[in-house]
Amino acid sequence: MNNKTVRANSEIQKKLSEIILYHLKDPRFTDVMSITKVNVSPDFTHCKAFVSVFNADKNRRNQTIKLLNKSAGFIKHMLADSLELRAIPELVFFLDDGYYYAEQVDKILNDLNETKNN
Repeated sequence: MNNKTVRANSEIQKKLSEIILYHLKDPRFTDVMSITKVNVSPDFTHCKAFVSVFNADKNRRNQTIKLLNKSAGFIKHMLADSLELRAIPELVFFLDDGYYYAEQVDKILNDLNETKNN
């Protein structure tokens, strides 16, 4: 990955976070979200954005990703207004369940530790 792509990934991740936090007014977005990773294609035509959705069950996490993908056109427009790129890539959002699994492992370890101490 070249420096231009690395910088673009970082800048797009930052701007996507701001857009989701401050500009998405849809009341269906009730969960806390974080853009965990962004991968822009080498030709800058596509962008995969990975999102963690906190404090929600699997169904709500999936629903949030569907809503983000439905809002991708609006988000892309907002991104175009805030970035100085020749072309703004098409956005596709994916669920990043890493946080959820880490939370589950932590709970299991805590339960085992409590059982061991009793």
